[in-house]
Amino acid sequence: MYTVAVINQKGGVGKTVTTVNLAAALKHKGHDPLVIDYDSQMNATDWLMGREATEDDTTIFDSLAAWDGENSDEWSFANILRSSESVGVDFIPSDRRMAAASFDSVIGRSPVFPQQFRCRVQEFRTAQVQRNSSSPKNHDYCLIDCPPSLGRSIATALAGADSIIVPIHADRFSMRGVSQLQDTIKQIRKVHNDSLRILGLLPNDLDLRSGLVSDMQEKFETVYSEILFDTFIPWRSKINEVATYGKNVMEYEGASDVASLYLDFADEVVERSRIATTA
Repeated sequence: MYTVAVINQKGGVGKTVTTVNLAAALKHKGHDPLVIDYDSQMNATDWLMGREATEDDTTIFDSLAAWDGENSDEWSFANILRSSESVGVDFIPSDRRMAAASFDSVIGRSPVFPQQFRCRVQEFRTAQVQRNSSSPKNHDYCLIDCPPSLGRSIATALAGADSIIVPIHADRFSMRGVSQLQDTIKQIRKVHNDSLRILGLLPNDLDLRSGLVSDMQEKFETVYSEILFDTFIPWRSKINEVATYGKNVMEYEGASDVASLYLDFADEVVERSRIATTA
């Protein structure tokens, strides 16, 4: 199972939209993705579950807080994942307690959960290998929807990821943010995950009528040509509708052009992940 964290410290760049629509595209192409909502805002959870998580729902926080290295199978990812009727993919919901998970007062031990998350992901991968390869629930991709920050909770998510995808806007703030993110990745490699890499930057929500957007797109292509995805996602009202109504972009009426772009993006993700795992 190849694990990708979708991350950008800037809010409003389309992390959740990218995560869920990429999952839908991968599913459409015959893959079996798992989405992990690591953001306390729970946007992916709301989209995939069709409602907000409640105290009765078992979430990613419960799984990480219960991990003790031995007798925590009840709270394993395999036992708490859910299936989304609207998008057709499995997911692990988040809850608002994740917002406090970076503060030492939350629980008595390592509340940021880097070791717990990394071990839960590895535990899930091992279970995947041990299952019959013909099982309909043999997840081959895991997509982590991360919160908009570069704080301690991000370090936790990146500790369990193979690579990251960065949705970006064509503006100078995104340009600066990518540089800051690269510095963060260097630190994560030193402390938690020495194999972490950037899978690519996804230009997203682009207003193609703007000359400024075209200029910034050219700058990104010059500075980050090696990691920029060929696919870019323009602004489309249908993308907002799909997210607002919690629908599947692959099946949403009038969104065929958008679906085609996400299918192209999925092809790039699959190819780059294949190269990364064979390098």
